[in-house]
Amino acid sequence: MRTLSSTLLLAGALFASRALAQEPAFQPQGEVRFYSTGGMGSGASFDDTRIVGPDVNLTRREDGSWAGDIAGQDVNLVGGESRLSGPQVNLNFKQKSGKTDVEGLFYGQRVRISIDPKKLKGRYGSCSFDLSRGRGPPVYRGDVGCLHEGQRLPSAGKAGVELIGEAAGEKPPAVQLGLALVATLPR
Repeated sequence: MRTLSSTLLLAGALFASRALAQEPAFQPQGEVRFYSTGGMGSGASFDDTRIVGPDVNLTRREDGSWAGDIAGQDVNLVGGESRLSGPQVNLNFKQKSGKTDVEGLFYGQRVRISIDPKKLKGRYGSCSFDLSRGRGPPVYRGDVGCLHEGQRLPSAGKAGVELIGEAAGEKPPAVQLGLALVATLPR
């Protein structure tokens, strides 16, 4: 009996190591980083099939759906390049003339983010963004304000969003950029 269980354990370990060896290593092609003047920050990196960061770990399946967790929520999102939906999530992605729009609902919070070569504007939950890009690297800086339940006055401050790699391109992958923003921006 002991020999059988040892053999099964060894076979399972060999199978698992082969499965891990076949999965290619994550090689980020783009990244979104959020910085606030108070020192708070977050980020998310992506490639064709993964989005990874402190608040996101998503994998795209062969059928184009995405599964994993984002912003503290387990998700199973179906759709395609212009729309993803699932329980309590409905996000639309649009690109035109160098502008990427992300719009919809994420767990009861309204998402409306627009990013182009000159500005990043929008709302996400109880926060609003009005950031402009200066000359030089793709960093958007400006004002962020949030009014959470129970607050009499909004909290406001200066913040920045940096785009790296494909995120800074003329036509970034809209779904990956949009989901990285949803995972990274305050709400």
